[in-house]
Amino acid sequence: MNILFWSSITTQIILLELCLKIVNVHSLTVMSVDLGSEWMKVAIVSPDISEEIALNKESKRKTPSAIAFHNGERTFGKDALTVGVRFPSNCYVYFLDLLGKRIDNPIVDLYKTRFPYYNIIPDPKRNTVLFKHNESGEQFSPEELVAMMLEKAREFAQDNSGQVINEAVISVPGYFGQAERSAMLKAAEIVGIKVLQLINSYTAAALNYGIFHIKSFNEISPMFMMFYDMGAYGTQVSVVSYQLVKSKDRRAHELQPKLTVLGVGYERNLGGLEIQLRLRDYLATKFNDLKFTPNDVTKNLQSMAKLFKEAGRLKIILSANTEHFAQIEGLIDQKDMYIKVTREELEQLCKDLFDKVTLPALKALEASGLTIDHIKQVMLVGAGTRVPRIQDVLVKDLKSGHLLGRSLNTDDAAALGAAYKAAELRNGFKVNTFITKDATMFPIELKFNREKKYESEPIKQVRRILFSYMKPYPQRKIVTFINHKLDFDFTVGYATLNHLDENEIRFLGSLSLDHIKLKGVQNAYSKYEDEESTDPNKINLHFIMDASGILVLENVEFSIGKPVTNDQVEESTLLNILNSIANLFKVRDKFDKDKLSVQNTLENSSGSKLPAVRQTIEVDHEYLFVLPTDDDDLQNVIIKIKKLRLKDLSQLHKEKALHSLLTLIVEVREKLSQPEYTHSATDSETRSISEKLSEISNWLGNDGLNVEAEELEYKYNNLKQIIQPVWDRTFEHIEIPPRLEALSNTLKKSDTFLKKIKNKTLEDSPITQTEIDKLEKLILETTIWRDKQVEEQERLSKYVHPVLSISTIETKHSNIRQKMKYLMTKFINWKLKNQKNQFNVKDDLQYYIDAHKEL
Repeated sequence: MNILFWSSITTQIILLELCLKIVNVHSLTVMSVDLGSEWMKVAIVSPDISEEIALNKESKRKTPSAIAFHNGERTFGKDALTVGVRFPSNCYVYFLDLLGKRIDNPIVDLYKTRFPYYNIIPDPKRNTVLFKHNESGEQFSPEELVAMMLEKAREFAQDNSGQVINEAVISVPGYFGQAERSAMLKAAEIVGIKVLQLINSYTAAALNYGIFHIKSFNEISPMFMMFYDMGAYGTQVSVVSYQLVKSKDRRAHELQPKLTVLGVGYERNLGGLEIQLRLRDYLATKFNDLKFTPNDVTKNLQSMAKLFKEAGRLKIILSANTEHFAQIEGLIDQKDMYIKVTREELEQLCKDLFDKVTLPALKALEASGLTIDHIKQVMLVGAGTRVPRIQDVLVKDLKSGHLLGRSLNTDDAAALGAAYKAAELRNGFKVNTFITKDATMFPIELKFNREKKYESEPIKQVRRILFSYMKPYPQRKIVTFINHKLDFDFTVGYATLNHLDENEIRFLGSLSLDHIKLKGVQNAYSKYEDEESTDPNKINLHFIMDASGILVLENVEFSIGKPVTNDQVEESTLLNILNSIANLFKVRDKFDKDKLSVQNTLENSSGSKLPAVRQTIEVDHEYLFVLPTDDDDLQNVIIKIKKLRLKDLSQLHKEKALHSLLTLIVEVREKLSQPEYTHSATDSETRSISEKLSEISNWLGNDGLNVEAEELEYKYNNLKQIIQPVWDRTFEHIEIPPRLEALSNTLKKSDTFLKKIKNKTLEDSPITQTEIDKLEKLILETTIWRDKQVEEQERLSKYVHPVLSISTIETKHSNIRQKMKYLMTKFINWKLKNQKNQFNVKDDLQYYIDAHKEL
């Protein structure tokens, strides 16, 4: 065999391996987004900074998941909720739970009941949810609203990190199915965010816990934990195991931590929102009973929005107090509400909810195959777990001998865990791998009709499980159909859901997910049906449940064995050797026929090797759950969101320009009342400034607030131009005295130094006579210049620009300091070098050292 050929190939492989090892150490920051129904938390992580929460503009760690549109302005978070109290239909909240839902889903009906002030209409193309904005007539889908929140999350992350961020790990509820997860990815795509992974919120929280407890894990026996997460919308409970496992990397022999989700249970409507809604309705009933007004408060949408906000505040306070007063000024018809509510009353309102507190925990245990005795600790996550009654029920009903764990930050855990995963997935980060295996919540199966051998044979439908309930993912699955000679189709959908109640199954929406038609099977088979010694043909379907929990059909492949010629055997042997080398160096792409890649082989009935002829089969994919947004509509949505963003930036630009102008007006008025500024201005200048202030103030009072940012900036610059000469003059008058004093001090020190040097003989000093003369001349010239300038300045009025300038004083001062530093350094170094052989060590050396430091 040609030695040069082998040498060339080996060299290429080694170079490729070296290239693959190159890590971009300048990788940008990545973020995680924990977008909950009520709150959004954002975390960032960069190669040199561990994960941390990104603060919003109010320097808070979490932001309300709310977006408002009012008077052509879009606001987020706290500002949006403020709009929502006055204009409830203008502020959108809790829209996350409408992702991927058709208009006829029971969750949509429940949402309409809870928030009756929204105008919800069906999408004419996709039959999904659209919010029709009453004020402008615009329409927003849940995907668009989520996209806006993700864009705001990126803004917070970029403001905190000072870097451009386009990649993220996003946490989602574990009960999100294929439709909701796909919709979340689409929302991120709308605003140009690359999703490294969707991660279940309970998995992210468990990862955050595991990062700080690795020393508690071992290789032999797993440690089991339960994470009880009650959020605003629902409750999720996970049972997980932690263990150390051997690295799969043969070059690395260390143990790696592994997190495996073993069981999950959830109650979709057991959360803080349901408690808040019941408290809202309770307050409304109590107020109506007081008969302050003949009007029913429940019929007034604005009043109900106020009650909803107050119920949220009261819910939090009653978690720490046994009673509190709910109070709202001007609830309706200018009547105030002031009602005492006790914790006992709240618990009675929610008795049926508290009865369900333990159910998701029991479901999680059942799914995991463990008992509570196996669990080391029940860790609390989510703001809902702060309610004392929730904790009491868990301790009583779970009968766990351990106290509930509260070491995790209930608000930050999921965001920080997701940030760690983002760092792990992004190149350029030096983080230890923490293997995570999640669990399939909703099993998935294939349904197809068995191919008939005879025309009269009855059609038989076959079901085949792809991914079973609670089986770990990510994982791959290959489904093989043997001896199919014709094109055929099949459906993919959720399998038997015995672990869910009827309501939850309805909430999932369509149980059928995809209809797949395979095209080209018949054509592929017809090429080889007359060949002798062929094995049965195979149709291989390559499925993957990826790390985001999304089912993907990667490709469909037709393969069939055919006889081997001697030439093919020789070529196959060569290419097998080449691929062995490729594997040795871990080259990602194998050689193909043109790129030196070997074909796989099949065995025929006699045991001899047959090369597998492979052909990709075309797939026609039809979605059965929620239609995806087509390309044209997606581009329109992207443009729509970009326009809103540009409008926000324009509004922000205007707000900053207005703020700067108003601040300058206040500053000018304040300074004109101070003597040092008025004395520095001529009468004409004072009049001109006062007139300009009046002019701009009147203009702002009329039409000035309606203009664009550029005109506000023009007014700012115009006023700045008039006042700047007076400001500069005042600054000079204020700053000149201390700077002159500093110069005078340096001149005195220089003169003292000069006298000391003059008293020494040239043998006692390294400083030459020429240097002494130059220093003396510089001191004299600077002193004369100073005295002359000060005398001339004192004859001038303060409104005349000073003849003495700060810059000139600084130049003179710098010249003499540099000269003195040079000479003192020269003298000190010489003195230190020669002090043993010269004279008393305690001579005046310290004087020169101290004087040098002062300079």
